Amino acid sequence: MRASRITVALVAALTVLGVVLRLSLLGDSLVADELSTRWMITAGGLWDVIAKVYSDAEITPPLSFVLSWLTTRVELSNELLRLSSLLAGAATIPLVYAVGARTVGARAALLGTALTALSPFLLFYSTEARSYALMILCLLCSTYALLRAVEDGRARWWVAFGVATCAAMYSHYTSVFPLAAQLAWALWVHPAARRPALVATAVAALAFAPWLPGLRGDMTSGTTDILSALQPFTAGFVRTALAHWVLAYPYGIEGAGIGDLPGVPALAMLAAAVALGAAGLALRVLRERPRIEPGLVLIVALAAAAPVGEALVSAFGSNLFGTRNLAGSWPAMALCLSALILAAGPRLGMAAAALAVVAFAIGAYKMLQPDFRRADFDGVAAQIVRESRPGDVVVDAAQISPAGVPRALTVALGGARPIFDVGRDDVRYDPFRIAGLAPPPEQVLERAASAAQGHRMFLVVPADHPLATSTLDALPPGWRPVETRTFPGANRLELVVAADQTATGA
Repeated sequence: MRASRITVALVAALTVLGVVLRLSLLGDSLVADELSTRWMITAGGLWDVIAKVYSDAEITPPLSFVLSWLTTRVELSNELLRLSSLLAGAATIPLVYAVGARTVGARAALLGTALTALSPFLLFYSTEARSYALMILCLLCSTYALLRAVEDGRARWWVAFGVATCAAMYSHYTSVFPLAAQLAWALWVHPAARRPALVATAVAALAFAPWLPGLRGDMTSGTTDILSALQPFTAGFVRTALAHWVLAYPYGIEGAGIGDLPGVPALAMLAAAVALGAAGLALRVLRERPRIEPGLVLIVALAAAAPVGEALVSAFGSNLFGTRNLAGSWPAMALCLSALILAAGPRLGMAAAALAVVAFAIGAYKMLQPDFRRADFDGVAAQIVRESRPGDVVVDAAQISPAGVPRALTVALGGARPIFDVGRDDVRYDPFRIAGLAPPPEQVLERAASAAQGHRMFLVVPADHPLATSTLDALPPGWRPVETRTFPGANRLELVVAADQTATGA
């Protein structure tokens, strides 16, 4: 199955576009679970890193941490820490076409490739120092190898299928849902391939077996319980997670909802594209009753695998259902969406496809704007370094980091100024436990004021958040804000400079 030169050129152009968009986000500040990744890979040598991941300090398999450790041997920078995700995200774009061309057809595959290059969801995770982009790539490689293997039965494709399947499991546990779906498809649709498919899967499972004790520990980790409490499995949460998975900013936070990114016009365009496709499909079914192709069945199964599988597990156990955990089914969802849109017919299908591409392009454009990028801790740290003097102290009340690891501002400042953390529990691992609850803000600010000894405090707080108000209200007597600067981002930050007015005589 060979693509035309024009198609190859279009896929290459879309890949370049996707890489350029991703490079624009690569240097953003480290936030949230990326800080855990950084902490993990600074454990020491490679075996030390694997041992730390094996403990209950992390509930993700080790492959992405191993790659991040390797890419940061030259320098521990944000860009190199995210390099493996960037490369995986870049390779995903043409691979979506390769899988789509063998399942839903070249036209739908090309549209799916365009959506992949522009997807806000993939832009984010292709530049995050976590395992989601790697999992997506490994799953696509597994699917592509399976498709080639059932076509010609060559041993090399079964070997590739087994290797990619094992790599997917070592990248993220939720890959089990798409892997199970595609294996079930192969056993059902291709009886002649049952034996090699089962053998390759068994070998992959055997290769993953050494990590099973780590999996068992991760399933019973206190971190799992915390995450389940933070994202309750409710109809509202599921609806929000699915909406952000398709076309929005990956996290459902205030100021970054689907009405903000991609926004109402883009949502209307995508809705119109889907409506045209659905109408065209309905007419075709009424007129022709078309045969359902096995490739389409596979893509539908893969698209549904993560949402359905995680919903079932969440309904009867720990909650796995979250926007990022749906990552493994994203490429198949894009191909399903593309096939549906193009069902509008030759002319209306092209118009519907154009609407969908524009909708995704609007989302991609907004992802690059300051208001939708990661919280700018690096910018805050640079401002503190420029304006502060020896003796000044920093108070960090912006909690965008996992418990027990260095905070984003601590990493960004790199020890340039002493930091006092507000709302930080004393967390220990192996086993996970809270050794001490966070002291009240008043106590933290009293310590900071005592350390400042007449110098200034630089307070970093989340903008327009009750925590910012409560922190500033807890300033010791005589201390007053004298300057405030706001830093844009999906989580906006404020840098408030406070001074002891009784000491300065103001």
